Amino acid sequence: MKRAVIVVGPHFSGKSKTINKYFKPLVGISGNQRTFDLREKPGVVLSQSLEEKRLGRVLSQSSEEKSVTGVGEFLSRYLWCQWLVLAARPSTEPGSHLEEILRILKGNGFSVLVVEVAKDQPESFYRQRANEILARLLQPHAVGVLPNP
Repeated sequence: MKRAVIVVGPHFSGKSKTINKYFKPLVGISGNQRTFDLREKPGVVLSQSLEEKRLGRVLSQSSEEKSVTGVGEFLSRYLWCQWLVLAARPSTEPGSHLEEILRILKGNGFSVLVVEVAKDQPESFYRQRANEILARLLQPHAVGVLPNP
């Protein structure tokens, strides 16, 4: 079964830090690298939330002239992988894509876990969240929400 973990938190809450600084080294990648292998199956890490990519904006340009895509179109580029780790804002925030991301991933055969992060936590909190992301990817039937303590 394909598995996805969505790291959820408000703006500047440590989503990118959790993914880039602590999770990527666990799967042997760093910097701008986004692809990894885990148990000989391909995975993708997207540390910038889809909200930050400014998806779904209304522009006066034609679709050929603009580079903005919708959430579904964006995610379709990554539905081939076995493992997917990405970031999103909470569904309570205006403009959040979390519910749409969940719907698309589940509709495409992913078991999805949400891991929440919070602002201004000790480094050990973000390190632990990264370890939990990896453990949840590898754990059979991992679904649901891993909330903040």
